[in-house]
Amino acid sequence: MKLKPWVKILLFFLLIGAFFYCAPEAYDYFKDFKIVKDVKKKIEVFNILGKSKKEKEKEYEACVNKTYDESELTEELKASMDELTDYINNNYRMSVKYVDKVTGFTYAYKSDTALYAASTIKLLDGLYIFTAAADGTLNLDDTIVYEAKYHEGASKGMQNHDYGEEIPLRTLVKYAIVYSDNTAHRLLLNYIGFNELKNYGKSLGALHTLDGGDNFGEISADDAIIYLQNTYDFIANNGELGKELQGYMLEAEENALKYPGLDVDVGHKYGEYNEYFHDIGIVYDEKPYLVAILTTHGNGNFMQVVNDISQKINDLHQQFKAYRVNECENLKD
Repeated sequence: MKLKPWVKILLFFLLIGAFFYCAPEAYDYFKDFKIVKDVKKKIEVFNILGKSKKEKEKEYEACVNKTYDESELTEELKASMDELTDYINNNYRMSVKYVDKVTGFTYAYKSDTALYAASTIKLLDGLYIFTAAADGTLNLDDTIVYEAKYHEGASKGMQNHDYGEEIPLRTLVKYAIVYSDNTAHRLLLNYIGFNELKNYGKSLGALHTLDGGDNFGEISADDAIIYLQNTYDFIANNGELGKELQGYMLEAEENALKYPGLDVDVGHKYGEYNEYFHDIGIVYDEKPYLVAILTTHGNGNFMQVVNDISQKINDLHQQFKAYRVNECENLKD
């Protein structure tokens, strides 16, 4: 049907009226739609920026923690290391080794010199026993009968036990590390076997384990760091067993590495016999490090001597750490 002209005119005005009537709602609709699009766009930009920031943080951490390269030995670091070497050489009789566990940055002074190990060997007793427990070869609650023939002096833990008593392996390890108990060491060494412990130390890479013919043998700072590296890794990778062994090292007496003012945990094992005094351990700094200080100052002020060098090692560690932070700082921008 063909519409008459006046009908067409009426419909046109009705459409115009409807448009103006609905225009505010239409405008609001399109305005709200634009806001939603803007918000979504801002969220996308925020996510992109956030992702970029996380990537930068990862790059920064990777830079700070990367393996040390000799090309990083700045004049300042070299000067500090040379100064420490001269200081030790002019004041003390010792061998020293330090290793940053994260980066591998290292300082050494006569670190291949073998000295009488004294009670530092007891750390290897504990590492052997706990590693075997983690492997399922033994149970830490297995016992050894305490016989009179195993009695030794300087046995703070075992003095509370009677002959014929059954002593759990974990108790003997605790006594050997915490109190440096000689009877506990002898019982553990008999249980493990002299040659077995000697071969175990050498299998880790140490050169002098139980060399010398007695139950303590010799050790170098290089050997001590090898024991400590394996102990650190065991602690990190073996849950409750790792925490238990770490706890004994943190509780261990005669902690010469933890000098006054060092406000971090230090797990260690000392050794002392006649002129020999040594301390080897793990310093749980923000960036943990290993340190072995072996001395022939056992008849003198050995605690102060080891305190002194431990502090200077920490100063070097902090200097290298600050260098790395400065070198990697631009990755945060």
